[in-house]
Amino acid sequence: MVFWSEIDTESIEMIPIKEKTKFRYKGGPLRFQVPRGTCPWGVTSYKSFQVDVSDPDFIQWWRALEAQLCPIAASGDPLSPPFNSNLKESSLRIKIDDSVYIFDQNSKQILPDVREGLFRGQELSCLIDIDSTYFYNENWGLTIRAYQVKTWGDPENEAPDEVPAALKPGVCAFLPTS
Repeated sequence: MVFWSEIDTESIEMIPIKEKTKFRYKGGPLRFQVPRGTCPWGVTSYKSFQVDVSDPDFIQWWRALEAQLCPIAASGDPLSPPFNSNLKESSLRIKIDDSVYIFDQNSKQILPDVREGLFRGQELSCLIDIDSTYFYNENWGLTIRAYQVKTWGDPENEAPDEVPAALKPGVCAFLPTS
C-alpha cells in the first residue's frame, strides 16, 4: 500500500470508456492511504461519510489530482458542467458499502452494520480507491470508495470468530502513521 504522497501522478493511466474515464495505477486500482482524520457525522443515508483531513499539503495535492483526473474541473469553461469535488474545505467525502474491510485500532477485522451514524465522532484511517469519473445531475466528479477503514475509536463489534463467506477475511493493509 502507498500513502497519498507516494503516488506518482504521472503513472496514473486514464482509460476513456463511453462518457466517463476509468483510472489504473501501475497495473492495479488507483488505491492509496489518505491522512488520518475525524469523522464528525458518521455514515449518511447516502452510504458515504466525511473525514476531516486538515493536512494542508494533502489538500493542495488533492486539488491538483482532481484537476489532472477530471480536466473539466480545471478548464474554467463557463459552458462546461460544474465539477463536484469530494473535498469540501478539509472534509473528504468517501462512499462505503458492505464489501469494505473494517478494522479496529488493533488491526482486527470487525463487521459492523454499515448504517447511518456508523463512525460518528471517531478517528479513521482510510484506504481509498478512485475508480472513475461520473456525470450525474449535470455535475462531473470522481467516484471515490473506501477499500479499507480502520477506526481508532471504540469498536462497535468484536472481531468475528468466522467471517461470512460473502466477505472474505481481509488483511489490514494500513501503513503506520506518526
